[in-house]
Amino acid sequence: MAPSSPQPQARQATSASRRAGVIPVDRWFWFLAEENAQGIALPVTLLFALLVRWCVALHGYSGHGSPPLYGDFEAQRHWMELTVHLAPSKWYFYDLSYWGLDYPPLTAFQSWACGWAAHLINPAWVALDQSRGIETHASKLFMRSTVVVLEALVYVPAVVLLFQSRHIQANWVIRQASIFSVLLQPCLILIDHGHFQYNSVMLGFLLWTVYFAAREQYLVMAACFCCALMFKQMALYFAPAVFAFLLAKCFRSPYGVRLFVQLGLVVIATFGVMLLPWMGSPAQLQQILIRVFPVARGLYEDKVANVWCAINVAVKLRSMFAAPVLLRLAAVATSVAFAPSCIHLFLAVKRSVAGQALVAADAVKLLCYALVNCSLAFFLFSFQVHEKSILLPLAPALLLIHEEPWAVNWFVQVALFSMYPLLFKDGLQIPYWVMAIGWSMLRSCPACPADKRTPLAVLNAQWLSMLVMVAIHAANMLLPPPPSLPDLYVVLNVLFSCAMFVLFFAYFNYRQLTLALVRVRATRSKKKDN
Repeated sequence: MAPSSPQPQARQATSASRRAGVIPVDRWFWFLAEENAQGIALPVTLLFALLVRWCVALHGYSGHGSPPLYGDFEAQRHWMELTVHLAPSKWYFYDLSYWGLDYPPLTAFQSWACGWAAHLINPAWVALDQSRGIETHASKLFMRSTVVVLEALVYVPAVVLLFQSRHIQANWVIRQASIFSVLLQPCLILIDHGHFQYNSVMLGFLLWTVYFAAREQYLVMAACFCCALMFKQMALYFAPAVFAFLLAKCFRSPYGVRLFVQLGLVVIATFGVMLLPWMGSPAQLQQILIRVFPVARGLYEDKVANVWCAINVAVKLRSMFAAPVLLRLAAVATSVAFAPSCIHLFLAVKRSVAGQALVAADAVKLLCYALVNCSLAFFLFSFQVHEKSILLPLAPALLLIHEEPWAVNWFVQVALFSMYPLLFKDGLQIPYWVMAIGWSMLRSCPACPADKRTPLAVLNAQWLSMLVMVAIHAANMLLPPPPSLPDLYVVLNVLFSCAMFVLFFAYFNYRQLTLALVRVRATRSKKKDN
């Protein structure tokens, strides 16, 4: 009998060596590639992401059963109610003491569209004033469905197209694993599908902004970013980086003046269309501005892991200074924090580096780093920051997950930990723990077979940080805080998370500022070889 061919054994040995040291999520896609089943990869990812979202949606949400004001769930439903029944001139004035509309017009239009659909299905869900606090199973199913549908329309296609575009220099496995990881990122799922918001729409417009930057379609890029701004004002966290990138392109292009004028017209047209119902009344526009930027609320809300809240543990800034003084202080600190990243982005994109122009892929990579750094600067130092705002720097950071695997994975873990007090109030402890452990096991658990590129010191530091987070959780569950310090564990969460975010801010700035230098060295070495 003839001996069996050694090819299958050799192929299995090659596959085993290829998967050695690969994180678990990559192993799944290596398996599909080896079985020639690449065609099912994306559908399975999308279906699994949908399943996880619905499982989270079965749990609590902001303000569940908590009259008279309830929470964010009721706020979003109430905006559907008032936009369906009232003229646009009343949207930003109606009963401001009960969840008055305080987001830009694109959110109002989205509320109107969802409210119109709700009115067609069951008018009782959005009956003016009579539906306040409604929490029937059918109404909750409808509300949860709107988040899923809008995310599927705006956010999911942007994620898929971005990681399938040519500016991502990675193989098929890395691309698919990145799509899987971004869509299963626990922070956004727990806030949008648990706590209840529509952050994925605004972040989806941001990803479309990056996508069209990669395609060098700068007018569409500007329009997409305007849509992000007009959906949620927090998109301003990204504005300096986007402005620096587009301004540099104007300087770089031989038709720069024309591009600058075209960009200006696109921005004016986009804002003009969305503000059209209120354009005839300066008082209406002023009211929108007041509602969208509520300066009177103070330096921050609740316990948020930014610099001002951390400092407040020792120095009571809100008691020492008036709100206008704190507003100016926050503005200066934020500007100083994001300036190096934005200036570097502008100069790197505007001019050649060592005689070599940045290719589109490198320019987009720099843009992603700058978006992370700029939004982290706003989160750490700006005025009126929420716990949920950490979602903003997470979004562009996840676009670098194939470039910065350990940093992004670690960033997600700490960001999720920082939101635990908020999620705890919403009754989302079970989804929190399942998704925290699931993310760690799939992407970044130090006990799992680690990416060989991850330095040992980083793994040790990550281990240490995880132990600190687990210790704070354990103490919170087992040891009641002393009566004199009722917020002890929340404050410890803030101090630890803020310190970690400052470290991530320093690291991502370092990576951005040295990225061009690495390219220069690579270019010089190639010239020497030739």
